[in-house]
Amino acid sequence: MSERAGSVPAAYWELTKPRLSFLSVLTALAGYFCSEPTQATDSKVLVSLAIGTALAAGGCGAINMWWDAEPDAKMERTRNRPIPAGLIHPGAALLFGMLLLSLGVSLVWIGANPLAGALTAATAFSYLLLYTPLKSVTSWCTLVGSLPGAIPPIIGTAAKLGHIDRMGWLLFALLFFWQIPHFMALAFLWREDYARGGFKIATVGDPSGRSASIWAMAFILPMIVVAGEIVKTFFDPACSASLKGWASPFLWVSLLAGAWFFKLTLEFALPQRRAAVAKPLFIASILYLPVVLLTLTLNRIF
Repeated sequence: MSERAGSVPAAYWELTKPRLSFLSVLTALAGYFCSEPTQATDSKVLVSLAIGTALAAGGCGAINMWWDAEPDAKMERTRNRPIPAGLIHPGAALLFGMLLLSLGVSLVWIGANPLAGALTAATAFSYLLLYTPLKSVTSWCTLVGSLPGAIPPIIGTAAKLGHIDRMGWLLFALLFFWQIPHFMALAFLWREDYARGGFKIATVGDPSGRSASIWAMAFILPMIVVAGEIVKTFFDPACSASLKGWASPFLWVSLLAGAWFFKLTLEFALPQRRAAVAKPLFIASILYLPVVLLTLTLNRIF
């Protein structure tokens, strides 16, 4: 038994991949608050969306760890996860994940509306039944995996409006494109580990990182375009933000964060800079999304 055997409650928490679950909740709430304004916030819908998204995301994380238990045991980055560390039986992890996922989808479906619930279920389906098995088959898994990662904002929009508006689709696109440079930096940093795990990602087939840098550059360019479209909202006379145009905090945060993210991605494309810039690029990508989305959400609310 692992030396961490006394931390079973913490292990169940770890099964939910809390950082990724938090990101799912954050992006779902961004979709809710940044969509078309309505007369009042429905607290029942908002609470159902937040808790339901957290439960569904946590359930997906647990089921994913159950599925990947064998390759996780081979990789340095993941060998201390609850299942390979012997803290939680695989069957218990699967049951735990299915329970959380079922509760999460049901809560969003009933507490918000069927469209939001169906999108939550679609997120789980694409993550668990498409992306997860494809990781050991093809490097295109990264593109497939960007789909479930981009759905939460439109879950939030659907929960609020019963349909998906333009801002919802823009946030969907922002997340879809953002995930590629984010993951390619991580994939380069842990390319040997991913190879040990048997995953067919870009940096396993091309350890030099050249193909990963091409992917990253190809997707950050449309991401910047989408971010620009979101920024244009603050020059729209119909914008609900209290500070519009050049006075909008989101405008400046988005421009500065996007410029820094793009600069690092550009350096990542240079062979002589790739190894040195991979970690800063990964950190910048992690910071970019919550900073931009939180600023956007606060700017829309206040």
